[in-house]
Amino acid sequence: MQLPLLFSAKKAHGSSTFAALRCPNGSVFSITFSQARDRGRTSLPTIREAFLQMCNLPVRVVCRANAEYMSPSGKVPFIHVGNQVVSELGPIVQFVKAKGHSLSDGLDEVQKAEMKAYMELVNNMLLTAELYLQWCDDVTVEEITHPRYGSPYPWPLNRILSYQKQWEIRRKMKAIGWAGKSLEQVLEDVDQCCQALSQRLGTQPYFFNKQPTELDALVFGHLFTILTTQLITDELSEKVKNYGNLTAFCRRIEQQYFEGHDKDSSATASARCAKRSLLR
Repeated sequence: MQLPLLFSAKKAHGSSTFAALRCPNGSVFSITFSQARDRGRTSLPTIREAFLQMCNLPVRVVCRANAEYMSPSGKVPFIHVGNQVVSELGPIVQFVKAKGHSLSDGLDEVQKAEMKAYMELVNNMLLTAELYLQWCDDVTVEEITHPRYGSPYPWPLNRILSYQKQWEIRRKMKAIGWAGKSLEQVLEDVDQCCQALSQRLGTQPYFFNKQPTELDALVFGHLFTILTTQLITDELSEKVKNYGNLTAFCRRIEQQYFEGHDKDSSATASARCAKRSLLR
């Protein structure tokens, strides 16, 4: 299998030119991120990283400021292999499966249907709650989200792009019926989702017994982000911390698949070290 490289974005003054690092045989398997760790979607890079690590594929993170605009779907991260570019988790999972790597081949059809149902729950609740907190809470938007999202760009472009993204996310929230929700209602949704995940996980190391699946990568990515991303308040992370088996699940995956795997990416390593204490 070709060498996966995880691409983040450089500082605003750095180069934004795409440059994949090649493994000895000349093949490339790169994943491209933006500087602000998916600029407003901070969990998604961790999901992709977790998925690749669970597939036993080596990972390297490289920074790029314009990753979102390099993606064919406008979403990051995306993978680039030879002349193929694939974005979003579902297509990436299918692409990697076609190369001979799958996490869910050992599940029967009933288990696969259950896994997909839980993945939908996570995307509909946790992902949407993260976006709500980052883009619909006025204090968080001004103090955290706008500065982070616009960090790769000079003024006034940083403000223009931030407001453009805010308008996009709020329009999405309105379309799915979340725009009128209060923070308390969003936190209650998160709590219900965590309760369902906690009950499904139980005392197992992974959601389907002893081997990780795409669901484990997805849940880890979102929960790890919630637990380690500093917002104005800790209300969101406290909801997750109420479930000891979920926080233990995050620590276990971090220790097994990430500690010692970041030597090729000093930026990722330093950022993760700064976050790691928040999980304990």
